[in-house]
Amino acid sequence: MKSNKIVEKFRNKIICGDCLEVMKEIPDNSIDTIITDPPYGLSNHSEEKIRETLKNWLNGKEDFIPGGKGFMGKSWDSFVPPPIVWRECFRVMKPGATILVFAGTRTYDLMTISLRLAGFEIKDTLMWLYGQGFPKATDISKQIDKMKRAKREIIGRNPNSRENCDKSNTLYESGTVGKTDYITEPATPEAKLWNGWKSHGLKPAWEPIIMAMKPNEGSYAENALKWGVAGLNIDGGRIAGSWNWGKTKTDFRGKNGLKESFKQTRVEEDIVSHPQRRFPANVILECICDEVIERKEKPERIGKKGGNKRSFGSWAGSTADAIGRWPADKKIVHTNPECPCYMLDKQSGIVKSGDWNGYKPKNPRGFAGQKIRQPIYWKGDSGGASRFFYVAKASKSERDMGLEGFEPQKVNDGRKTPIDNPFQRGETPRHNTHPTVKPLKLMEYLCILTKTPTGGIVLDPFAGSGTTCMAAKKVGRDFIGIEKEKEYCLIAEARINTIQKPLL
Repeated sequence: MKSNKIVEKFRNKIICGDCLEVMKEIPDNSIDTIITDPPYGLSNHSEEKIRETLKNWLNGKEDFIPGGKGFMGKSWDSFVPPPIVWRECFRVMKPGATILVFAGTRTYDLMTISLRLAGFEIKDTLMWLYGQGFPKATDISKQIDKMKRAKREIIGRNPNSRENCDKSNTLYESGTVGKTDYITEPATPEAKLWNGWKSHGLKPAWEPIIMAMKPNEGSYAENALKWGVAGLNIDGGRIAGSWNWGKTKTDFRGKNGLKESFKQTRVEEDIVSHPQRRFPANVILECICDEVIERKEKPERIGKKGGNKRSFGSWAGSTADAIGRWPADKKIVHTNPECPCYMLDKQSGIVKSGDWNGYKPKNPRGFAGQKIRQPIYWKGDSGGASRFFYVAKASKSERDMGLEGFEPQKVNDGRKTPIDNPFQRGETPRHNTHPTVKPLKLMEYLCILTKTPTGGIVLDPFAGSGTTCMAAKKVGRDFIGIEKEKEYCLIAEARINTIQKPLL
């Protein structure tokens, strides 16, 4: 009874405080799911500091964190959460419960080590592709000229300059907004030699989501019956598609005419091969297009009658259009060249799964190689490679939901030194000042994928501006959000209040 009262105290609330201290009030084995976007620890820590940290962790000092500042100059982001935090998460979770943890590509290894040391089993990693990050690289050629005190000649205007743009509404919130940026020519022979070389700063376009679990007590089935949580909600997380079976009547019989325990009866119209559609993949694309175009007509194929032939999988000729899903004789065209869906579809062209008009197997076989009396007719689907699950980016209106009464605050990326990047953020007035707001649709999908048959409680120990809790509420799950920064607690509460819980 006492445990239930403590959970009720926190249920569907944002708790302002240090997650390590707040979680001490949550009973053992009471949380069904943790979905969280913790600090990535993106400081430039030396390998010596990394080794020192790992040595401390392995020697039992699980609260050790090296000093420094992290993403956008935030001290709370100086390092990944140490094992002591994840150990407390482990304690409050039910056996068999799933934890999904966002991580940075540079510190993913440290995040998984910290989770493993706390007792978690790493089960998989989801790849979230968003394609809209800002490249942050230092120009080596410019550095050389600066070292030699050589003045570079201006040869033109940077096309990314936005002299007449308002910082509050520019798409890229660029450091070149409100001023003119120039392209320069290397001044010294050494700088000319190294022109085009930059530091190790590729454009960030994806983030890993670590999938781990608290070990089951017994089998998945035994754990499900005892604790009410096990595995993933696969059918709930299936992806929309158009894999269709054709019209047919099929009896499955053995060689001696013995009827098997399963059969397919006649249908009057096509049905999907699985009523819940595609099995969920460990790749999630974020569509950043301001607009996608839906067309009914089938595109022309190229490659069979000359032209540039494309080959992808088992289907050769295809168009090079940025085509996504193509359900029900429709295709979705992504329009932003920076969108990962656009880029993926542009490279793959139209790909085809199965046969559009239905396919009759030559030697159909049933269970354990037994012959099927009548073959199954089936249809495939068509479209670009982005037919995997994709979500929309977090728009400005989504970020600012419920914050209309908040005074805009000027924020910047925390860097004091200039970086050779035309998209470097300047100081921008924002209602939602949290630097890493995840798309609501993405978090909804993760909440559905980890949902238990009775819903289950979602805990986010690093709630930020509350997107995980918003998503949990929107899909009908209870939540507990913990956030250290008072400013973000107020933002999270306001955003969550805009979400209506679905009717049962």
